Amino acid sequence: MELRIPPVVQVALAIALMAGIGQVAPAPAFHLPWLTALLATGALLFLLAPAVNFSRARTTVDPIHPERAEKLVVAGLYRVTRNPMYVGMALLLGAVAAWDFAWGHIAVIALFAWWMTRFQIMPEERALETRFGEDYRVYSASVRRWI
Repeated sequence: MELRIPPVVQVALAIALMAGIGQVAPAPAFHLPWLTALLATGALLFLLAPAVNFSRARTTVDPIHPERAEKLVVAGLYRVTRNPMYVGMALLLGAVAAWDFAWGHIAVIALFAWWMTRFQIMPEERALETRFGEDYRVYSASVRRWI
């Protein structure tokens, strides 16, 4: 399962699961549009800014093949979290939950974070450590995996 399903597909599956939960086990109907907007804005920041960092560094953003990375990107949001794009994806799921809340959405977000850590982030970290050695070990020791 490691590095087999593109993260964007995993987010889409999580959103579909959230929609299904909302249909099967609806919670009290309430929407939090201000929280939705805040989380969606944060998601966009955490998804787009790192892509710009990768582009400027002229290295791959392909999460399925981290071994192809040409440079170790540690600028911008990468000073706060080693995985800003995955944080952005979790924020996007939070925005979906805030828009049409169901208690099961919280479980989906937690499951997404666990799944991404186990099947995407940990394999990426192994590949980056193999590729960049001590530079990556020093970086990962000083910056948290999520936030």
